[in-house]
Amino acid sequence: MKKLMIAAAAAAMVGGAYAAPCTPVDPTPGDCASVYSFKLNVKTTKGVTLKGGTVGSGSQCTPGEVSSCTVIREKDSTVIQGWIYECTCGCDVAATGSVIAWDSKRKAPVDSPAFTKTLLNVIGKKQNVAEWAWTFAGTVQYDANRTQAYELTGAGYGSFSKGIYRSFSGNFAGTAKASYDLKTKMVDNSPTSCACDPSQVWACADLTTLVDEDTVAFGTWTAKYDASASKKYLANGFLNVPSYAK
Repeated sequence: MKKLMIAAAAAAMVGGAYAAPCTPVDPTPGDCASVYSFKLNVKTTKGVTLKGGTVGSGSQCTPGEVSSCTVIREKDSTVIQGWIYECTCGCDVAATGSVIAWDSKRKAPVDSPAFTKTLLNVIGKKQNVAEWAWTFAGTVQYDANRTQAYELTGAGYGSFSKGIYRSFSGNFAGTAKASYDLKTKMVDNSPTSCACDPSQVWACADLTTLVDEDTVAFGTWTAKYDASASKKYLANGFLNVPSYAK
């Protein structure tokens, strides 16, 4: 999997867009680029700080006294989306291209996102159907202290025409590291200073003890070839991303 490369002269965000290098040094009519948009609709969890607890000034983010903060876990959902792109065309670009991604609901960038191909095939008598299975890994960076790594496995059907995989949809499932209470602001020496504690789950044996565990991540996904974005990427390396997706 190729790493995301940002041209030194265009590393800064401009109007919510990255200028990722693609433009050929000597363009010819045969030059080509491929860009796919993708979206993972994730069913997962969130951290919720229990009310009424006695909380000290310390937390995982703030040095101080030992905190008695209690952050439990509740059901939640979010959306991870982005681009798969390559400065070429070919049968495996959708599955092997560079990736930039972000959590659009929680407005956070995804560090080191990568799709790894399990299989990507053309099927059917008319040669116009596709099947794709993949694994995805990436770490959402909420702030300097709170990150959440995802490991997902997905599969689905798609369409194929004129030498290009066009669009896909399917399902995925996997796990993520413990979720956080992202609505509670971290303020030192206050009950909100425990906002950096990861959520915990109840021990089944007594339902009074809280333990550290990973959390679920599952849902539906789509991916689609974007002809317009592909032309812009070939012409000037343009990829439109939110300003927070650094």
